[in-house]
Amino acid sequence: MVANKLTRTRGLQIGLLCASAVLSGLAHPPLGAWGLILLAPAPLFGLTLATCARVGFAYGWLWSFLYYLTLGHPLLYLIELRTGSVALSLIGMLLVAGLGALFGGLYGVVASQMGRTLLGIMGAAGAWALTQYLRGQGPFAFVWGHCSVALYPAPILLQPAELVGAWGMEFLIALWNGLLSYGAWLAVQRRYRPAVGIALATLLGAGALLAWSFNRYGEWGLLDARLSERTRLIALVQPNVDLARPYTPDEWTPIRERIADQVRRASTINPNWRNAHNLPPRPDLMMLPEVIEPYPMPESRPALLFWRTLAMETRTALLVGGYRTVRPDAPQVANTMFLFLPNGDWQYHDKVQLVPLGEYVPYREWLPFLRIFGVVESDLYAGDSLQPLQAGDMRIGAVICMESTYPWIARGLANAGANLLAVGSNESWFGRTAALEQHLAFCVLRAIETRRWIARCAPEGISAFIAPTGAIRARAPKFAEAILDAPVHPHTTQTLYMRWGDWAVGVGAVLGLVALLRRRVFECGKCLCGEI
Repeated sequence: MVANKLTRTRGLQIGLLCASAVLSGLAHPPLGAWGLILLAPAPLFGLTLATCARVGFAYGWLWSFLYYLTLGHPLLYLIELRTGSVALSLIGMLLVAGLGALFGGLYGVVASQMGRTLLGIMGAAGAWALTQYLRGQGPFAFVWGHCSVALYPAPILLQPAELVGAWGMEFLIALWNGLLSYGAWLAVQRRYRPAVGIALATLLGAGALLAWSFNRYGEWGLLDARLSERTRLIALVQPNVDLARPYTPDEWTPIRERIADQVRRASTINPNWRNAHNLPPRPDLMMLPEVIEPYPMPESRPALLFWRTLAMETRTALLVGGYRTVRPDAPQVANTMFLFLPNGDWQYHDKVQLVPLGEYVPYREWLPFLRIFGVVESDLYAGDSLQPLQAGDMRIGAVICMESTYPWIARGLANAGANLLAVGSNESWFGRTAALEQHLAFCVLRAIETRRWIARCAPEGISAFIAPTGAIRARAPKFAEAILDAPVHPHTTQTLYMRWGDWAVGVGAVLGLVALLRRRVFECGKCLCGEI
């Protein structure tokens, strides 16, 4: 009888966890029901507390596995494109989700050793933030799909990121959901007085934080509302070119000329506010996507001369994604953003954080079976410097594609003096999936963390401008040629997150440790009382 009741209870818990994970995944694009991320994860933070480590691991892993499957389906398209096999794409997706879910399992193990108390809820939130942070460390670092990025359509809710960063936002979201689950548990236990107290305290705290967020959003909105002689005009050129396929020189030459015509048209943009402030009748910067030039420079002199001449012809700084020959005597190349200036000079910035399996394969010699999943055959060169490029008074932090998902890249560039961020991206590998929108979402967090304007350019979309408030001020349509321009304000503000980095992760880890020790002390006290 007792065994049957326990089995039914466990079944209900697993069903609740599964529903929670799927609904949390649906908070991300393509559905984008962002409000779900403020409610749906609550069962995870309730059911993993005060249980055994084995159950905690199973619950944490299962929830994370289903969550990653729900939002990570664009990976199926990528793997099938690389391998031509539906079966391999399914296996690869399951492996990626399963391995990523190990961090959820780790969270579950830690949370299971905490009591179902207010301190336990805070400790569990700290453990969640820590395990999500750890996903972004090491050679297989991959942080796609953390909870806070789902809130990008509501940037007011993400304003605390200027203080605590993305991982601090994970802590706050986990704490909010944990408090919801704790209040519900108290109500079920008919402990109505503490349940009401928790509800009131949670609402007061959330209300105060929301009021502060509205204020900060308004302050930054007003700061950028006035156009002046310090305002800069940036034009994004979205060429609508599929960069997931190779091109022969004969195929690429007319495409490159078509892109050059777009650049020439972009160079004639001259809004009225420029004339009012006696600014040049052209953009201050034009930007093209990541790896839009397929032939490595400067080894390919015709390619280098083409873009250099175009910048001189249009008399405008031109930011172009391509490949750079690292050494003439070696075949290795870097994924690079080139800045061509109107006077003929040029600068470059190499991508620092390469995509595991997509741009390099960690421990390649020990993992030969990965080749069946279409991983890259040779590793790209990883840059070792986060230094901005300079065009006039603009210090441009070049963020290349997936680097926009790692908070430390944008933070490092801003701390090095970048007063605006330029994200060159290429989502052609994901076709017409939700990956385009999901990838754009990360830029909202990066803009708020650093309080920098972000200009984002992609070959088929989504090209966009994101203000320091996190608001997407302009965006180009997907899978269409487009020229997008916007006035931006170079900022040199240093946020708390820029100064202190991921301090919230450390605070969360301390809270987790205190919660663990508190439960151990409590259990030891119970044992001693029993002996007496």
